[in-house]
Amino acid sequence: MKYRIVKYIGLAGVLLLGGCSDWLDVDPKSQIKQEALFESEAGFRDALTGIYTVMARTEMYGGNETMGFLDMVGQVYTDVSINYEDALKYDYESTKVEECIDAIWRGNYNAIANCNHILANVDEKRGVFSSGVYETVKAEAMALRGFLHFDVLRGFAPSYLRGANVAAIPYVEEVTNKPIAQLTVAEVIDKVIDDVEAARKLIKEVDPIGPSFDSYTEKGYETEDYIQGDGFWLYRKSHLNYYGMTALLARVYLYKGDKTKALECAKEVIDGEKFTLLEESQLGDGNTWGSLCSENEYISSLYVYDMEEGRSDVYFGEESTVQCHISDTRRASVFGTPGVDIDWRNQNTFFLKTGEAKTYIGKYRGVNRIPLLKLSEMYLIAAEASGDKGYLQTLRDHRGYVNYPLEENCDLAAEIEAEYRKEFMAEGQLFYYYKRLDYNTLPDMGVVMTGNYVFPMPADSAAVQFWQTIYKVMVVRFDAVVH
Repeated sequence: MKYRIVKYIGLAGVLLLGGCSDWLDVDPKSQIKQEALFESEAGFRDALTGIYTVMARTEMYGGNETMGFLDMVGQVYTDVSINYEDALKYDYESTKVEECIDAIWRGNYNAIANCNHILANVDEKRGVFSSGVYETVKAEAMALRGFLHFDVLRGFAPSYLRGANVAAIPYVEEVTNKPIAQLTVAEVIDKVIDDVEAARKLIKEVDPIGPSFDSYTEKGYETEDYIQGDGFWLYRKSHLNYYGMTALLARVYLYKGDKTKALECAKEVIDGEKFTLLEESQLGDGNTWGSLCSENEYISSLYVYDMEEGRSDVYFGEESTVQCHISDTRRASVFGTPGVDIDWRNQNTFFLKTGEAKTYIGKYRGVNRIPLLKLSEMYLIAAEASGDKGYLQTLRDHRGYVNYPLEENCDLAAEIEAEYRKEFMAEGQLFYYYKRLDYNTLPDMGVVMTGNYVFPMPADSAAVQFWQTIYKVMVVRFDAVVH
């Protein structure tokens, strides 16, 4: 199956990602102009697919922003390979760490530029779209722009709690060669909310996984409704779908401290019943924890075709490049008593390779998707936003604790923290959780976090005054099956 990906070459190389992955089949003869790309519905769909493909690269959510760098600074791992040890020490100026941080900045703004090119053309070309596709392409591009800016904000600016009115990052909404001024943390948050709320309203009636449709499955289609348009409507869990946008809003509102709106959005996802928490009966039969979650609990995720060799084997194992390892002592501390014995995650997330002495995370073995938003997070947000421990107990029941109810007067905040530590290993969310709540020191760690929560912006970003200059658009074809 042929797809296209849009790559941007930006001022001072700021938008330029690393070299193409070795599976990219770049044919110079297939390069076409931007105008030709956006002359057809297929071109818009391909450009949207290209954004998700960029996001799935190791420099971004296929590594740095999930199982790699962000979980190193979140102290998920006891130790890593010598090349990445400085990340555990928050030495942001060391060469390898600086490369990771710069790649996140550049990668996210590269993907944002792709979103803006779609949005700059989609209204003018509305006539080329079949039913529902215009709304979906535009909504996803808007929501992805908000998603990407939000994660740049969470990494490169103070938390909302610490500095809502502090100058943060540029929010880029157009393709331009003019400097883009920094907004404050609060202003960026409001921009994110505006983009995602507008996108959610636009897509609500047409998304097959949205509230206007009674049911949705990723397998066993018996209707042509889903397979028209080269399968565009398939695999909505691998897109930022309607409920993914709603879940994102729950996350953003909680970051802002608006618990009322956060609860409203989290409840909408939960009550929508398009996603279900795992049941004990689903465990076993050779399924991995990641595969079980992806089928049931992933709301929005990224497809990665070479997950085991290109991700899991790179980050986890004594022969891996990065060697992200959690000691038995740390693991026992995270899962506690009785979790070490009964927690389904503890029993199903880790693996020990033959001939190796250390146990590593196996969440991404035998799967092809990386989660961006999960149902479990909605239960945690609902519990925190409402103060109702029932949401937390429901999640715990689906993690092995059905016979271990929370105490009536439990410390709900402490229990939620414990679940975040268990639930989001190798997903990049724990660092942001600590930052949102302004933890001075991290659990089990003596590290004082003052100054460590804000990543330094790339050195050349100041010189170009928060640019968004695009010199040239290239479209290259590659062979991949994108789900």
